[in-house]
Amino acid sequence: MKQSRFNAKAKLLSLAAIGAISIATLVPIQSASAANELRFMSWAWQDTHIAVLKNLVAQWNKANPSIPVKLELVDEDGLYTQLSTGFLAGTAPDVIDTEAAAALQYAKSGYLYNLSSDMRYIQKEINPGIWSTVNYKAKMFGAPWMVEQYMVVANTELFKKLGVAVPKQTDTLTWDELRALAKKVTTADMPGIGIGLGSAAKLTMVMGPTVGAKYFTGITTGAKARLIQGAPELEVVKQINDMIQVDKSLSSRYVSSNPQTDFLAGKLPLWFTKNSLANTIDLQSDIKYQYLPMISGSGGAKQAPTAGIYAVSAQSKQTKNSVKFVKFLMEAQNLAQTNIAVGGSIPGTTSGQAAVKAIKKDANWQFIMSQGVNLTTAPFLFVPQWEAWKGSFQNPQAKLLYTGKITLDEYKKALTNGWNGLR
Repeated sequence: MKQSRFNAKAKLLSLAAIGAISIATLVPIQSASAANELRFMSWAWQDTHIAVLKNLVAQWNKANPSIPVKLELVDEDGLYTQLSTGFLAGTAPDVIDTEAAAALQYAKSGYLYNLSSDMRYIQKEINPGIWSTVNYKAKMFGAPWMVEQYMVVANTELFKKLGVAVPKQTDTLTWDELRALAKKVTTADMPGIGIGLGSAAKLTMVMGPTVGAKYFTGITTGAKARLIQGAPELEVVKQINDMIQVDKSLSSRYVSSNPQTDFLAGKLPLWFTKNSLANTIDLQSDIKYQYLPMISGSGGAKQAPTAGIYAVSAQSKQTKNSVKFVKFLMEAQNLAQTNIAVGGSIPGTTSGQAAVKAIKKDANWQFIMSQGVNLTTAPFLFVPQWEAWKGSFQNPQAKLLYTGKITLDEYKKALTNGWNGLR
């Protein structure tokens, strides 16, 4: 527009016009590729993950020079601050690497592009429970690239030293059996199992389906969501608390310290952890380990985790190109690289899981990648005010319970009153 205006007034160059021309010459003409640049914001996670992301972006840019991608790395807390600010200001990145639970708030506000039709081709490769978790009101707000499950890993050398057999991965492992096993490998100077209890609310809810826990009813009716606090909903919390207070196989110090340190130092026979730490064990210790069978109960072995997702901003001026880039990231080999890099999480697609199996021949990795069937929807994610309730009541009250400051009945009452207060 400036160029045509200047041409029309070429014979009437006033001082103002000359000034305008001078200013214009200072602004570089934007190339087609620069105009089409996509901003890709991701967590600055492990160094291995960052290296893979940089490599994938480089591959994309080489193959798509007219649609370059700029990688923007931020820490987890900074990510949500920048996203919230960016969406309000209309400056959010085009493609976002985030978590389904956190992204839901943006999806509800209409900030995330609906990927339903674009990702239909890959739906059959995604566990139905995870597919539901990344959809809100029939709109897909993110493509699930990774899933973290909770698993129990054993230090096989400690088990051998204690004369206790490690359960085979083809066996079953109920909560009661896990408790008995943890008690069996407990010694006077060493707890049998380590469980991170600092933010245990999500752990108990993710594991809830294994014992038939529902937690909420009326999840699709907003303010009518009702909290359930029956025996199934308290079962996982009770099992953990009994390990601490009754069996003495779990130390309450893990409310404030990380059992990972003890396990990697060879001081824990069992560690209740996420599958995404398999690489950490491989790289940071010489411990011989084995994953135990998935914990199961009356509800089976299915867990209700959230997923790491690639989302596209609904404000993006390049949704078509952004979706194309997401599809590139979701290719099987690319999913394999990223999930291996973050530590051992399960790729969101069956082809991605198969690609990891082809790379990582170790029995533990093979076992992890075979657990994609043990997933279900996490309905509590769609309950308004769940995050606020979890942060203000569920996590703090769990800490009090696990350190012996309140009873299970008092825990139940506090959570119920907290929920009712938020409503």
